[in-house]
Amino acid sequence: MVAVFESLRSFDPKVRPYLESLMENSSKFMLIDQCLKVTDPLSGLLPSNENQVPKYDRFKLRIPYAQQTITWEIIFDVAHWKEPPDFIFETDSSDFCPPLEKINSLVCWDWKDRDSLVNLLEELLILYTHYQLERAGVDEKLKNHMSSLTAMSPESLQVIINKSETGNIGTVNVIANLDVDFSKIPLAESFIPLACDCASLHVCFPFPGSSNLHSQLFLPPHVEKALGGSNSLRIQGFQRGMLLGDYFNAVTLQLKKQVDTLSDGLDIRKDFVSALLLQFPGSVLEYDSKKFLKVVLLLEWNDFFFSLIVNLPKIFPLEPPSYTFKSVYHDQNSSPYTEEHDEIPWSPRWTSNEMARRASEYILGAIKNFQRMSVTSCDK
Repeated sequence: MVAVFESLRSFDPKVRPYLESLMENSSKFMLIDQCLKVTDPLSGLLPSNENQVPKYDRFKLRIPYAQQTITWEIIFDVAHWKEPPDFIFETDSSDFCPPLEKINSLVCWDWKDRDSLVNLLEELLILYTHYQLERAGVDEKLKNHMSSLTAMSPESLQVIINKSETGNIGTVNVIANLDVDFSKIPLAESFIPLACDCASLHVCFPFPGSSNLHSQLFLPPHVEKALGGSNSLRIQGFQRGMLLGDYFNAVTLQLKKQVDTLSDGLDIRKDFVSALLLQFPGSVLEYDSKKFLKVVLLLEWNDFFFSLIVNLPKIFPLEPPSYTFKSVYHDQNSSPYTEEHDEIPWSPRWTSNEMARRASEYILGAIKNFQRMSVTSCDK
């Protein structure tokens, strides 16, 4: 999403299609959920009369990059509207001088293609990353960090080498996508996949030689929810002596392992539910056929009917299921008499059939006492 300072109608019709395409393709520039911002629109032409409102043909583009914001001024000239725009880069990047003759989208500017500005910005941002990596070369430790990271060929790498007040290298911000496949994680019914469904890792050095690295992981919403929410995510810390590439690789492997655990858990839950339904044929009222986290059965024992709810944890089989017995006859405190059973004999090493057989034995063994307690404990 692009936040625009003024309505697009305020821009010259010759410039407007490039901005519309920029809004539609803004995700190409974003590694996390942030917005491009178009600000400070201006017109390079004077109005022909006092009542004419000038149409904008130049503006500043604020680009979220490596957890900071870089500002580039983009200048079109509607008097020569078939020519590509000029750029003015921010003061901190005054020595950023990209080789114009090597920028294909600039050399082969197609004024008829509304995506021309998007293509040009993509190329310039790649060159801007190379420029930042070159700035890292003045510090040997930082150079080694960046070399280890670029050797991994990370996707969508963004780097900013800041200057301190004394002119030396200050804080360093790095963000890149991690090569992790989330397609094996089941989607929530209400979840809509994003255009860019990737994990990104941001790290910040207070100064090049620091081992006190700050890191933050950004995940797609359904992955974050599947892993237990943001409060449950604990990525490993940066260890003294590690190189940045090693750290990115370690976090990638940790995340892949968590995804595999979720995927394997889904398969095991599915097998267990299937085996459990075979233990109680014709008794199922409902079950979760997407994530296999819940089964509801209607059971009968010596003409005593009750419902049984089997809840499976997301980290099943590392943790056992829980059983909720609910009487269809007796109330307690104006609600059906209920018993919770969450401490049961269990081993995650059992096969799915063994788990289901043991579950059946436990349930059948608990019915007699549940029937007795439902009678003696019910509302009189």
